[in-house]
Amino acid sequence: MKLFIPAIALAALLCGCTKEYITNEYYQGAKVYARDFTVKPGAWMANYQDGGDIAREDNYFWAEFDDPDITQDAVDNGTVQAFIYTVYDVVNNLGSWNPLPYVYPLLIEEKDNNGAVVNSYIVPENTRFEYNVGKVTFIIQDLDGINPVDIANEMSIKVCVTI
Repeated sequence: MKLFIPAIALAALLCGCTKEYITNEYYQGAKVYARDFTVKPGAWMANYQDGGDIAREDNYFWAEFDDPDITQDAVDNGTVQAFIYTVYDVVNNLGSWNPLPYVYPLLIEEKDNNGAVVNSYIVPENTRFEYNVGKVTFIIQDLDGINPVDIANEMSIKVCVTI
């Protein structure tokens, strides 16, 4: 028993809880900038190879915007994140912000001359972004490599820069 009590005291001393210290210096200089982009259907440019009928990884839509918050310091030492607003309940107008890249199932319907659906399938569609100093580019690409469907709706995308 005499040996047991010192062993417990030694274990508590060596393995006891430690307080975690966070210095103010680390957080004092952090700045966060957020910018909202409403990407209208006409803002998207098509990048098609071989007429777009052949499955290729370089068939996509893109839209580029100026973003003065993306400085050289942000590129070298910070982070740049983007989020797309996705409506999941049209009736009640409910949605959520989802980080890019964001992949969602896109229902494709092929119709005959009378408008009747003759074939339907789901294609995963990838929305992602790229950035450089002063610019942000949003990209939409069907993962089957064939042309993405024309974009008919506005998209709300938020870009957050932390330096």
